[in-house]
Amino acid sequence: MTVKLNQDTIIWKSEYNINNFKIDKEHQKLFTIAREAMNVSKLKDDEKVKSKLKDIITKLFDYVGTHFSNEQKYMEEISYPELHNHKLLHKHMLNMLTTLISELSKLELHEIEKSLLNFIEEYFIRHIVLEDKKIQLWNTSLADLKSNFGWKEIYSVGNKEIDKEHKKLFDIAEEAFTEVEPKLRNAKIKEVLTDLYTYMKTHFKHEEKYMSQMNYPLIEEHKVLHHDIIEKINSFVKQLPTIDESVFEKELAKIIDIALVHHIIQEDRKIISWARSNSEIK
Repeated sequence: MTVKLNQDTIIWKSEYNINNFKIDKEHQKLFTIAREAMNVSKLKDDEKVKSKLKDIITKLFDYVGTHFSNEQKYMEEISYPELHNHKLLHKHMLNMLTTLISELSKLELHEIEKSLLNFIEEYFIRHIVLEDKKIQLWNTSLADLKSNFGWKEIYSVGNKEIDKEHKKLFDIAEEAFTEVEPKLRNAKIKEVLTDLYTYMKTHFKHEEKYMSQMNYPLIEEHKVLHHDIIEKINSFVKQLPTIDESVFEKELAKIIDIALVHHIIQEDRKIISWARSNSEIK
């Protein structure tokens, strides 16, 4: 049993914005070209369709290359510390598209559609939400991070109980930004991180029980993601005594904005989507 792929995956959504106008506009263009390819792939299975599809995916490849070049220039301008690793991710994504183009003639249209959807879901969306947001966080002031931090309705996965627990995680984390007397600061941070760690484990336990009850096929992979997030918080707590306050707050915002928000948008929605497509929930 596998997770049913959905063409809605390649609809641009507001939560994919990283709040950089030029980069967001280019990301939207990538989705437009990808959707064009998906629409063509649903036509009659013949060589003319494959030829047209190859042209569109080649156009996608060319635009991806242009976008990556612009993004890398921007990272250089702001002295982004993870530029080298980000370039490697770009190279890997371009290699994947090159491979897809070279194999088009050998694949059935439904196989091309599946490969393209997987690429969009696992690389476009993951890259935008997880990696490109890191760039913007690096270039965002602490004051702006604080003012924009918190639960937003666009994070909803469409399940009341799961949404309620996600919101509580944000509410707990937000406490870390509350102003207190300097002498009470460390104790306050430790308290917030302990509460966050404890509630996150509780939430993950509930979520894993829910996945088990409906026989979610990717439950083991999802459990690994839960483990990784818990480990990130663990590692963060251990660094606490040596982290400067302003760095701490930015790092906390990054953990929540990247690890948790990405997890909600990319992974938890898969659970709800799968459940609905398999008539487990209404």
